[in-house]
Amino acid sequence: MNVTTSLWALGGMLLVSLSACSLEYRASVLPVEDEVVVQTVPDAQGGYDHPVRLSEQDLTNILKRVRVRFTAHWLQRLLTGPIQPVPLFDAPTLARVAPVLAAALGKAGVMERIVLYVAKRRGPDRRDVTTGALFVKDRMLTIVLFNYQNRVDVIPGLPAYDLTHSETAVAPQHFTLGFDPPEYVVAQDRGLLERMFGGDPPSLRLDYSRFLQFVASGAASIATTNAQTLLP
Repeated sequence: MNVTTSLWALGGMLLVSLSACSLEYRASVLPVEDEVVVQTVPDAQGGYDHPVRLSEQDLTNILKRVRVRFTAHWLQRLLTGPIQPVPLFDAPTLARVAPVLAAALGKAGVMERIVLYVAKRRGPDRRDVTTGALFVKDRMLTIVLFNYQNRVDVIPGLPAYDLTHSETAVAPQHFTLGFDPPEYVVAQDRGLLERMFGGDPPSLRLDYSRFLQFVASGAASIATTNAQTLLP
């Protein structure tokens, strides 16, 4: 066999080998689905008031008042006007989130905070993720938000980074958190958040007990009014 023939034979073997490798390897990805994941994570800062007994309805009443307001460049504000705040969760999502959050708060220890991950399917290879953390300290409920409906493109062969690193923004976003009514918002301990997360993510600190008392008094007032209306 001459040198030319040997080279052709070697090239053919390499092509067969490469073809075999390409046939054997197929990068796959799990289908994109709606998902809610709530878990407790260890926290060295600790000293929380956990466990906290809040009912599903209590958490629903709190979370449905949380608002997300995106900040805009001055030119955008000039062209479109102020950006209106939007609810943290729509009603169907809140109905899925509240029960598992209530359960997690009821089981968390004094050295654990709660981490939340919510994914919404936007196509076969895309999801929008909302992630955050919650904890109760000094009788105040703190809600921290890292992603709000932030787009994640699902790439075959790459791990789901957004799920394994829920306390990290998957892409830059600029927003603040608010509450309606605002009188139950308490000044945030920025130093605590800096120690916990190495930064100052959007957050909200609430006097949730006083707010729930307000909700209960309103419900009682409505019930009394209805009862009086039914009297002959």
